[in-house]
Amino acid sequence: MKEEIILKSTHPEEYSDLTVECRVIPNDKIGEYLDTISEEKKFYAYKKGSVKARVGKVGEKVKTTLKTIVDGKEYILSEEENIVKERDGHADIVVTNVSSTSNEQYIVKNSKFIETYSPTNDEIIGWTPVYDSRMLTQVDENIIIMTAWGAPAVCLAGSYIVTYNADENDYNTLEQGAFNSTYQKEDKHQKKLNK
Repeated sequence: MKEEIILKSTHPEEYSDLTVECRVIPNDKIGEYLDTISEEKKFYAYKKGSVKARVGKVGEKVKTTLKTIVDGKEYILSEEENIVKERDGHADIVVTNVSSTSNEQYIVKNSKFIETYSPTNDEIIGWTPVYDSRMLTQVDENIIIMTAWGAPAVCLAGSYIVTYNADENDYNTLEQGAFNSTYQKEDKHQKKLNK
């Protein structure tokens, strides 16, 4: 199944929006799809990018805008607005990727944030990710995957599918620019040492 999406130009006065055709991969078929991709396109990587973080105000709206580059032009890959909630007695954390090309903001559950990041003594850097290596697979075509939580995620050619838990069909996508600015590829020797 194919679906057309529109990437909005970030500079409409200079260039127009871009229509892209994507192959749609249902959640329960992502594992099979990944099996068709050569091993040379699969590797482990861990997040290296630092973030700023603050406790959100319950009810606060946070807009997340992900950008991408196609043929040297910047487009909006996705935009969504989420609301800070109180879960397990704690408000969600609002995170800003300071190492990323677009400084995007997003919401993370308090308990998940504590598992994922450690504080630094640097006010500008704020928090650094704990070591957590994931398998990434680079795709050669434009696709949309359906995530385990039911939301579609766009993955343009050259970007990556991140495997969180293959047994639970838990996958997401990672834009190529975000990978370059916030992730570190792990060599096979290093992967063995960190196990």
